[in-house]
Amino acid sequence: MDRILTQDEIDELLSAFVGGEIGDRLNPGTTCKFSAVLPETRNIASIDLTKGQNYSKWRIANLDSVFNAFARYYGIGLSNSLQRNVNIQKTEIVSRFFEDFLSNLQNAGVLGVFSLDPLKGNGLFVFDKNLCFGLVEMLFGVSSESDFLVLHREVTPIESNVIRSLMSEGCHVLNRAFASLDYLHSSIIRVETNWKMLNILSPETEVIQVGFSVSVGELKGEILMIIPYFSLEPFRERFREEGLLMSETTNDSNWAKFLEKEVINMDISISAIWGELLLTVQEIIELSKGDIVTFDYDESAPIKVLAGQRQKYSAQPGLLNGKKAVRIVKQASIGE
Repeated sequence: MDRILTQDEIDELLSAFVGGEIGDRLNPGTTCKFSAVLPETRNIASIDLTKGQNYSKWRIANLDSVFNAFARYYGIGLSNSLQRNVNIQKTEIVSRFFEDFLSNLQNAGVLGVFSLDPLKGNGLFVFDKNLCFGLVEMLFGVSSESDFLVLHREVTPIESNVIRSLMSEGCHVLNRAFASLDYLHSSIIRVETNWKMLNILSPETEVIQVGFSVSVGELKGEILMIIPYFSLEPFRERFREEGLLMSETTNDSNWAKFLEKEVINMDISISAIWGELLLTVQEIIELSKGDIVTFDYDESAPIKVLAGQRQKYSAQPGLLNGKKAVRIVKQASIGE
């Protein structure tokens, strides 16, 4: 029967093994299958158990499709508001903690807090100072090709209220970008010019930061959008299973079919032009009751039939049941 080692003997054996004494007693040619790693030679990695260690933009698949749509729609919306061509491009999507975002926030002009109803939490728009000052000047008539002043001061309350209207347009666009997923009713709650006044989220909250580059003529700037990760969590499975790109394509297809159906039922005026005559303003003023205006045209030539303001057909005039009528003889080609 083999003898069982006591605890003291086991401890002594392990000490000898770690100290290398056992290796010296091995028979020549025998290789020890075990190696001891001294504590001071180990590579130790620190882990903060209070925070996630593997956050990234890919935690929600296809998320960038929503923000690509937002950039496209917002560019159109701002172009209509400013009456100038606005180009907006998504630059990056990163996940970070809210305290990290605030500590690295630079050149912030106006910060707009917006709701995400019916989702939990609030989001944040950040317009940089250069963009804020430039947009305010454009709204008051300055050309987009001008050299914009870089002002080294804070945005005033009046200027921030002007920018608030453009942020409200961003909320409408965000609702449209999320339409393929669910109904979203976001709206601006308040605007701030001092980031220290922001207490919308706890410091350790993980947020998704989306950057957008904005160019309006010579004006260049940046917009940041911050959305809490937990607000988008309900959409995780829908992004993964359906894919937003497919949803957008389906939605666009349905919209095209809807327009096609509605266009068929639209009313449009049809007019037949027998002749045209150019008169001066003076000649029109001198016209009076009983005057005869003659038109120089060939009665045998086809007349124009317009749909709205565009020629659609050529026709032959005539009478039908005592009323004037036209017979369609040819469809007008494109460009006529």
